Amino acid sequence: MKGQHKPSKAERASMASTQADLRELKANSNATVQELQEFLRELRGKSPQEMLGVVASSQLFRATILSVILVTGALFALTAVPYFFGDEPAPEPVAEATPPVPIPAPPVPEPKITDPEKPANLAPLGVNEQLPAPANTNPLEDKGEDFLKDLE
Repeated sequence: MKGQHKPSKAERASMASTQADLRELKANSNATVQELQEFLRELRGKSPQEMLGVVASSQLFRATILSVILVTGALFALTAVPYFFGDEPAPEPVAEATPPVPIPAPPVPEPKITDPEKPANLAPLGVNEQLPAPANTNPLEDKGEDFLKDLE
């Protein structure tokens, strides 16, 4: 290809070129696919005992255990250590300055005392209203009406 060269890792900054990033992603994914194909070729035509040996030699189990230990350690380090070794809040220093001059509080209006025996005026809200129900009808019975028809 004309004028193209492969830049070194130190030469190219990350996210500098989307096209270069996609090229690297393609190359890296091809390498991963090749590794998987090679691993599957090793497994083809072997007995289960031999396959277990191949899996054990691939160190997948060892890597999984190591990652579990590292994640558990990181969780412990990032939660328990700051909790137990965190700084205690410093006590406030006692200042021996002149006492502040008290500022008189504004007068508080006395609350109105309501008589619990006398109900509040709730007539506009219709709280104490009693509406007669139609006789011989069940309000919970389905009448086949579409109550959402007005929303269409």
